[in-house]
This record gives sequence, C-alpha cells and structure tokens, in this order.
Amino acid sequence: MVRQRLSKLTLYRYRYLFAYVGFALALAIMLFVAGFYLPGGLTRAEINSALISDDLNPARLFSLQPDQLIYLPYRLLQAGSIALFGISTISIKLPSIILGFVSALGILYLLNLWYHRSVAIIVATIAITTNQFLLSSQAGQAGILYIFLTTMILIAASMVTRRTAYAQIWLIVGFILAAISLYVPLSLYMLVALVLTAAIHPHARDLLFRQASKATIFVGSVLFLIIISPLVLGIVNDQGIIKTLLGIPETLSNFGSNASSLALNYVNFAHPASGSIITPVYGLGLALLILLGVYRLVSAKYTTKSYIVSFWLVLLIPLVCLNPSFISITFIPVLLLIAFAVDYLISSWYDLFPHNPYARVFGLLPLGVLMIGLVVSSIDRYSYGLHYDRAVYASYTYDTSILQESLRAFDTDKPIQLIVSSKNVNFYRSLAAHQSYIKQLSVSSDASLVNHAPVTIVERELKNNVQKIPSNILVARTAQNADRFYVYKNK
Repeated sequence: MVRQRLSKLTLYRYRYLFAYVGFALALAIMLFVAGFYLPGGLTRAEINSALISDDLNPARLFSLQPDQLIYLPYRLLQAGSIALFGISTISIKLPSIILGFVSALGILYLLNLWYHRSVAIIVATIAITTNQFLLSSQAGQAGILYIFLTTMILIAASMVTRRTAYAQIWLIVGFILAAISLYVPLSLYMLVALVLTAAIHPHARDLLFRQASKATIFVGSVLFLIIISPLVLGIVNDQGIIKTLLGIPETLSNFGSNASSLALNYVNFAHPASGSIITPVYGLGLALLILLGVYRLVSAKYTTKSYIVSFWLVLLIPLVCLNPSFISITFIPVLLLIAFAVDYLISSWYDLFPHNPYARVFGLLPLGVLMIGLVVSSIDRYSYGLHYDRAVYASYTYDTSILQESLRAFDTDKPIQLIVSSKNVNFYRSLAAHQSYIKQLSVSSDASLVNHAPVTIVERELKNNVQKIPSNILVARTAQNADRFYVYKNK
C-alpha cells in the first residue's frame, strides 16, 4: 500500500531524474567556483605545466622531450587551451575543469553500471565534494588524468562485459584509452589489474578470450600501437622514461618515511590542513566508510568488482608509498570502497525489514542525514582550508591575474617593460607572446632596464634594485607579501 501511494507521487516517480539534474547543476557550480575563485590562483607546478605545454609542437610528436612525453594527452589539451585563450589562470586550468566535469559524469555512470541507482547518486555526490576531486579538477596540471582515465577505462570494461550491441565498439574504445593511459605514470598498474581479472575471473575470461571478435581485437591492437608509438620512440631515446612511468624512484631508502607521509594524508585528523594540500584527504566519516568498504571487499571476494579493486590496491599501495605525490591515482579505488560500504549499509537495512515498507522507507532518513553531513563537511573543509590555512593559501600565486588586470588599463600603443625574477622570466615571456592588449610588451630579468620604456613594471623580488619612487603598487589579497608589482612611469 505504501509503495503504491509513493509511486503516484510525481516527486517520487521522477526522483532519479531530479537527482541527476541536481547533481549536474551542483557539479557545474562547484567546478566553476573551484576553478575561478577557490583558490583562483596558480601554483608553481601549474606554471611549470603551462610552460611545458606551451612549448609543445604537435608536429614533433616523435621527437619530444621526456617531460613533454609524460602526460602528453594533457599537454596537448593545455597547449590547445593556451593557443586559443592565451596565458591566463583560466586557460591553464580549463582542461582540468572540463576533464573534471566529464569525469564526474563518468563516475555517476560507472556507479550506475555497478550498483543500484540510489547507491550511485549518493556515492557520486560524495565523490565530487571531496577535497581530492575538487583540487584535481581545478589544478592546471595533469593530476585529473588519473581520475578521468581510470573512470573511462572501467566504463569501457563494464560495457564490454554487458555484451550489448555496442560491446565491440567499447572494446576498441578500451584499447584507445589504455594506450592513452600509458603516458601517465603508474596507470599501467590499473591495466595490469584488469588483465589479471580477465585472466583469472571465469566470467571475464570467457567474455574476453572466447566471445570477443578477433577482428575487433586486431583493430584495437593496431590503434593501440599507433597511439603509443611516440612513447615507444621516446623510450628508445631515453630509457629513464620507463622508471618514471613505472613509478620507480631513484632510491628505495625512503619507503618507510613515504609510507608514513602517505598514512598521515589519510589519518592526520589532529592537524586537518597543512602544506600544499588539504589534509587529511578524506574526513573522519569517509575514512570510516573506507574501512567498511575494505571489509566488504574481503567478504565479497568472488565478484568481478572485488577482483579488479583487490588487484588494483595490491599493486598500487607499495608504489604510492614510494611516490606519495601520486596520491590522485588512489581516488577511484578508494571511491569504489566507499561504494561497497554505502551499498552494504542500504542493503543491510532493507534486509532487516524485508516486509515492512514503513521501516524500509523512513528508516533510511538517518542514512540520508549521514550522507548530507559527509557532503557538507567535505565542502566546508575545502572552502575553509583554502581561505584560512596559510600554508595552503600561500602555495598559490595570484600575480598573473593581477598583472593582466593592470595591463588592460594601460594605453595599448605605449611600450611597457616588465622586469621579473629569472625563475619567472620564461613564464611571463609566454604571457607577453600570447597577450594582445599591449602591442609592445618586453620581459626581462635585468633591473637596469627600468628607464628604457615609458612604463616599467617590476616584480617585488627586484624592487630593491630600482632606485626610484613607484607611481603605483599592484597588490594581492594576502596578509603578507601583498605588494606584488611596482609600476614606474618615465617622463
């Protein structure tokens, strides 16, 4: 009777449609805010990434430097963004924001393939509000590739196992995604986990080795080899690329300290925000769900999902201990552990009341409160961590947007000399080459050129080398070192 009454309610009948629309809107708003306002600045790693991407020449794909080959798919996207929009905070971050949006939708779709829709929307909402997802999606560097590629490869593998009309197409897509992922350090181990699952799990083995079209496998293999050919040639010229892609550090002596550092990233609840990232990566509530997910992973060990996640974690944990900076690659496995936990909580509650519709429906309210609390606390930690933690906030620079806003106020025909420190000169030369609002913008690290143009802008590190009184000071919204540039005008 209760089910019949609920099914007549419009809100109940279209609950998933409303949930999906709300998810997409919330995702777009959060990525917009995270990308352009929180933090709204650039880190040194993002600046270096932009320089590498800007120097990339697609016509020389078979003679690229190692730092251009590694993360090549992201480099190409970022190079295209810079070519279209110039050097700016927005253009540097735009590829990550787009990949983050697609990744979030992919996560929702993947979870719908693996779990009930109620579990999928809950876990996907938790995923897009975590610090790790928001930071990766707004950072103008290749960390978002770990989330994007792993999600899309798992979707392709899941669609192949469903034996739909498009299963052969998805198999080819899987080959293409696998080839692209080889340009990303440590991604090989996810592919190894999938291959081990296909080789050991009876159902997966039957689908891949007995029912897959030989012609499809041949086409996929050819595309795979074509895509990885620049990487193969790069490895022939520099074998050190292999160590980077496999995550093998120069020395293994720091394994213990790295493992300790990695553990603190997850359990450092006493000091929740320090360094260049917000720690711990997950709040206490999510950490408990992860532990419950590990329990479910062990107890449900005969499913294809558990095979994939188990192999994946066994391969990744030692390597991430050797390379704590690659923590982003653990996001999808950890998310799947959370999905295991949420699915277990919901199914366990339903099992307690198999014939009582009132208890089944209204008893889920406490679980809903728990999930809302996890989402709100994650957003709160992200926003407050970036606003009020000095170590996190100080790792971002807002000089690019400050300088560009100031340049737009000058006469476009008047020559301007920009003097910056030697470590930043290449970046600002790229900015000058791509900008169009000042016709003659010169960049140098020589402070003696302060009188060589009608207007000279000097970075704060070099202000003591200029014996003049500035006409204006460009400032940032920080409590310390707010004076970023000094403007000098010559008569």
